[in-house]
Amino acid sequence: MSGLNPQGCQVFSFKTPTAEEYDHDFLWRHYKALPERGRIGIHNRSHYESVLVCKVHPEYVLNERLPDYDNLDKIDHGFWKRRYESIRNFERHLTENGITVLKFFLHVSKDEQKKRFLKRIENPAKNWKFSSNDVRERAFWDKYMNAYEDAISETSTDYAPWYVIPADKKWYARLAVSQVIAETLEQMNLKFPVLSDDEKRKLDATKQALLAEK
Repeated sequence: MSGLNPQGCQVFSFKTPTAEEYDHDFLWRHYKALPERGRIGIHNRSHYESVLVCKVHPEYVLNERLPDYDNLDKIDHGFWKRRYESIRNFERHLTENGITVLKFFLHVSKDEQKKRFLKRIENPAKNWKFSSNDVRERAFWDKYMNAYEDAISETSTDYAPWYVIPADKKWYARLAVSQVIAETLEQMNLKFPVLSDDEKRKLDATKQALLAEK
C-alpha cells in the first residue's frame, strides 16, 4: 500500500482480545474499526481469528462468556456453522451499506514458513518479528489448514469473495494482491467530487481576486 496517500488509508492490527472486547460480541471490535466513507481500511488479522485460532483452540471461546456455552462439549459443529453465518451476515450488511470487502489469504507452505522463522531468528534486525509462540502454533499446522479451508468455503461469497494467494514468493503475492485491488478500484468507477454551481462561482471569484492583486 506504499503507493497510496496515507491520509486515505488506515490499518488496524488485532491481537488477543482485551477485557473490554470480551465484554462484547466477537464482531464488535472489528465493526468499530471500519473505515469512513472514501477511505481504505486494512484489517491485519480480522474477525476470522474467531473461526481460525479459536477453532484450533476452542477453549478460547469460553473467554467470551457466551450464554449456554460454559464447557467445550457445547462448542460443536453447529456452533461453528452459526458463527460462519454471523460473518456472512456481517459482510453482507457492510456491502449493502457501501463498503467493498476484499479478503486475502496469503498461503505460505510449511517449508517456507520454517525458512522465514529461521531468518528472523538468525538476523538480529528481524528478531522483533519472531515470537516463540509462532513455533508452538506450528505444531497445529494440519488443524489450521482444515480451519482455513472450512472458513474460506463457508464465507466466500459473491459480495465478499476470498482470494487465495500463493505466497511463498513475496513478489508474486504482492503482484497478485495489487492486481485484485487495482481491478476492484477500476470497477468502482471512482471520481473526484464535483463542485456545486455555487462553489464554482466562489472559486471563480477567488481566482479573479487573486489575479487583481498588485
